[in-house]
Amino acid sequence: MTKESDDNGNTPITGDEKTSVPADLLNIEKGDVVDISSDDALLMALGYKPELKREFSYLTVFGQSFGAMGIAPALAESLIFSLGSAGSVGLVWSYFLGCVALIPVALSLGELGSSMPTAGGLYYWVARLTPTRARALMCWLAGYMNVLGYISIFASTIYGATLILVAAIMIGSDGTWQTTKYINYGLYSATTILCFGMTCVPSGTLSKLNNTYIWFQLAMALAVIIALPAATPKEYINSASFVFKEFQNTGFWPNNGWAFMLSLLTPVWVVSGFESSATIAEEASNAARAVPFAMVSSLLIALVVGMGVVISIAFTMGSDVIAIVTSPLGQPMAQICLNSLGEKGAIAMLVFLWFTSICNCSMLLVAASRETFALARDGGLPFSSFFRVLTTNKTPARAVLFCALVTLAEGLLMLVNTIAINSIFNLAIMGLYFAYTMPLVSRLIFNEFKPGVWYLGPKLSYIFAVYSVVWMTFIFTLLLFPSYPNPDETQMNYAVAVLGFVLVFCLVYYYFPKYGGKTFFHGPVRTIDEVIATNLQLEEQLVRKMTEDRAASAT
Repeated sequence: MTKESDDNGNTPITGDEKTSVPADLLNIEKGDVVDISSDDALLMALGYKPELKREFSYLTVFGQSFGAMGIAPALAESLIFSLGSAGSVGLVWSYFLGCVALIPVALSLGELGSSMPTAGGLYYWVARLTPTRARALMCWLAGYMNVLGYISIFASTIYGATLILVAAIMIGSDGTWQTTKYINYGLYSATTILCFGMTCVPSGTLSKLNNTYIWFQLAMALAVIIALPAATPKEYINSASFVFKEFQNTGFWPNNGWAFMLSLLTPVWVVSGFESSATIAEEASNAARAVPFAMVSSLLIALVVGMGVVISIAFTMGSDVIAIVTSPLGQPMAQICLNSLGEKGAIAMLVFLWFTSICNCSMLLVAASRETFALARDGGLPFSSFFRVLTTNKTPARAVLFCALVTLAEGLLMLVNTIAINSIFNLAIMGLYFAYTMPLVSRLIFNEFKPGVWYLGPKLSYIFAVYSVVWMTFIFTLLLFPSYPNPDETQMNYAVAVLGFVLVFCLVYYYFPKYGGKTFFHGPVRTIDEVIATNLQLEEQLVRKMTEDRAASAT
């Protein structure tokens, strides 16, 4: 690459200098003049031609992470895991422990996101941190596990929203209407299609929606924190001792410590979207700072807001935890709302929870589709040439379609039984944690990490990376276990089977003779090389801009 320099090295470039880029390179109309922003310069240096529109602000990037978590609706959808394992103590303390334990993970992933802000996120990080000899297979596995994790967490949230809506309908019918697994799947499918439509919008519109969803989520959390204590009858109010001290083993494993560990599924599932800001890095301004900021700040706010929600629920749910978990409404939060708010109040609260859950689902589908687009862009998926195509408004609608189709397929598990469909909650975290761990392991083993603007320093950065690998490996192992000590075929953890199927598919597809991924997949494809090779002006502009940014960061 050509470098502008004088006898003393690189020539400093003022911040006011602008560079024009040929229209066909950045997908703009002929005659327009644009800046090579520092974001696009970094992306091009990482090997990618800018294709997505950068219309996401700091607030939007934060909203992606915060909105993907959902907090109040996500807690409502996953209460059964903590209450059904360790009662109120498990609900409150597992949430606190789960969030605090993830803070070093957010800081470590934030460093990678700052250093390599691309839509591929974890998948691309693995490529940059792994030696050539192992790069293709590692990227292949990381890409598939990350896509599986994001689609599964989207699918599990769709399922949770479906149960909330069903419970609201049952309350409204005074119990005369009963659902079936086929009705549930129909509602699940309709919700998936609704989210598909909400996500296939231009990035400018999506940015505005994203910002709006932040306030919806905060309002929903505030409604739970205020309404439940204010309206709950005295017979359902619990003491502080019951909420914080009186442990109940409400699950099927006899060991109390293990019962508490199983309750960790609630917090790790609720806040698992904190890292999704990395998936929209190519659509964000000042991505190297915005992405890690969004990861850490959204997790800290989720800790505070979520603790308010779980404490409010724990104080107002009554002392009969088993009755709540086994409610005929099929949804613990619905029973709590009915006990506390009465029929009309419960319906209003549940409808609001359903609506904010749909907002949550939309943000999760954004993350899943960007990961899918990134993998398809590099030829990693079947029919990649189809799914990597953008619409005229630069939206990866076909990648969104892929995610929706896989979601509909995963939803078929509800036609087996409740335990089978609940396993996608485990599957979501297992897929994501598998993918989260891979770039950190590569970084620790191969020592190829080059820090970005967000960096903790060599010692703290290393310690947090080691801790993150240990913690996520522990959670991954925990989620392999079933809810029952000696499960039969109806009680098994189907997440193990689905994860195993995906891993086998990945390996068979990769090593399949003549047609497998090993014959055509080499990791991230540098889409910028051909462009630069045919345009020296762009090459000089890119080097000039990067020189400017390095000089600015050194001062």
